[in-house]
Amino acid sequence: MTGNSNEKLQEALKLLDAGLIERAIEVLRELVEEKPDLIEGWYNLGYALTEAGQYEEAVKAYDEALSIDNFIFEIWFNKGAALYEMKNFEAARECYEEALEINPDDAEAWNNIGNCHSRLADGEAAIEAYTRAVALKPDYAEAFYNKANAHFIEEDDERAIAYAELAMQLDPGLSKLVGQWINVAKNRLASKREDAEYRKKRLEKSGSKESDYSD
Repeated sequence: MTGNSNEKLQEALKLLDAGLIERAIEVLRELVEEKPDLIEGWYNLGYALTEAGQYEEAVKAYDEALSIDNFIFEIWFNKGAALYEMKNFEAARECYEEALEINPDDAEAWNNIGNCHSRLADGEAAIEAYTRAVALKPDYAEAFYNKANAHFIEEDDERAIAYAELAMQLDPGLSKLVGQWINVAKNRLASKREDAEYRKKRLEKSGSKESDYSD
């Protein structure tokens, strides 16, 4: 990297740190125009564009970075995040999977894959991904909440309640989100248990009558 390129990159990073996103984008665009093979320029441009909510342009910048080196975890991860914001959940999932090929032990990537599966209405795959996330990071409150919510959607209320309570223990700030559905889960679970008990008694009663007839 030439001295001028390094100066521009450092200027852009300082602007990003200061929250001056639009100015940082201008500097980074100038930088990649001058040095189109500079991966740091494209990567940081993608990041800045994402911060500005320009997700489609961010994806293009990340693609330029990946064309230079496609074995960098952060580029795949951030591209996935931009695609997720665009509601392109399938493509986002694929990016997170690419990221995990590089670092399979990243809990946040597993959590985000779970979110993609959840948006794609694949509850079983979502739960599997969240389970991987919390196995890697046992204090990951957000992933425990997401896992609880996925179980709730699948109507596995016992697990939904258990993981929701654990999530709230780890992060009491999640109580408001949990409160939106936990009573539904508790009522549904109580109803299922009552129904199961009723059926059990009916079967026992039926068995008793058959025994009486056999006498």
